[in-house]
Amino acid sequence: MLAKPSLTTRIQTAAIILVAVAGILTATLADPISAHEGRDVGDYNLVVGFLREPAYEGQLNAVSLVVAKTSTDTMDAHHMEPDDGDHDMASMAENNAVDVMVHGAIFTSPQFGTMENFEFDVTEDLSGVEIPYHVHPGDQEGIIVVSSSESHHAEDQSIMIMDDHLMPARIEVNVGDTVVWMNHENQNAVVMSGPLSSMTNEMTTMMSDESPSVTAETTATRTRVTGLGSTLQVEVYHLPTDASREMPLSEVYNDPGHYIAEFIPTAPGDYSMRFFGSIEGNAIDETFYAGPNTFDTVVASDAIQFPVVLESNREIQNATQGALDSVQELESEVDTASSTASTGMIIGIVGILFGIAATGTSIFAITIARRRN
Repeated sequence: MLAKPSLTTRIQTAAIILVAVAGILTATLADPISAHEGRDVGDYNLVVGFLREPAYEGQLNAVSLVVAKTSTDTMDAHHMEPDDGDHDMASMAENNAVDVMVHGAIFTSPQFGTMENFEFDVTEDLSGVEIPYHVHPGDQEGIIVVSSSESHHAEDQSIMIMDDHLMPARIEVNVGDTVVWMNHENQNAVVMSGPLSSMTNEMTTMMSDESPSVTAETTATRTRVTGLGSTLQVEVYHLPTDASREMPLSEVYNDPGHYIAEFIPTAPGDYSMRFFGSIEGNAIDETFYAGPNTFDTVVASDAIQFPVVLESNREIQNATQGALDSVQELESEVDTASSTASTGMIIGIVGILFGIAATGTSIFAITIARRRN
């Protein structure tokens, strides 16, 4: 049977644990591109997701909601004044009733990772159209030239997304073909139709650290709905535990129509976001779920830790509590030991006093006996 560690050893061990726990720092994350879900609800379009994605356990984040009216009245190709180099493209778009100049009007991919694909089927309404597109966050630009012939090859036409260019940057396809983008970057990518120059200041703001919502760019061409902070709320669910909490929404300063509710997801797994209340007097009750084509699942923070994986917040809390319990137990033992030592000292002193008294009594008795003799 192993011997129980000494009191000194246990105190030293507890102190080491407390120092290690106190030394763990929370990693600071860059704001990558967000993956969001867009949904038309009545006369409105709602774009929902986490403010910062990927979303990590224990990191400050927020519910993100962008509300816009579904009718578009800005950035129409019929009202744009393109540069001379874009004149033919704009004319072609107008003649074919396809708006290739509006950012994300023809296609917007979800966020897709390294060695993952995004596919887009070329339909008949795009016959004879040249479609400019670009990739975030690398800002690579390319063009898809759709043949006006009647051939239907139904082939896959591949484009590789490299760190600083596209291969090929210009591709010719036929109606019925599928354009496939393969991501060879070491980061997630989003592919959007429209030239990069069509990004508005509002879109640029949404790409900044203050508002990193890429999917919400598509709502920049629509009329944002403001003033919903007092009429809308969000209920956040953690699906694995069925825990939920209602939170108020606040409109982002200098980004009208964008609402957030800050919180720290303290457990990994799938979350859902239920928005309820009213928009301009119209009742709403819509639930959005995390998934591969919507917004991110919250992942454990060890996914981004290197080279040493630190303990999670829950494990840190348990370790801290365990160390504190050990310290309290040790304090109790020290108090008990001190109390025992004090008692022993008192008993020793009393014993010495009794011994002195007994010795004095004996000497007195011997002295009396000698006098009598």
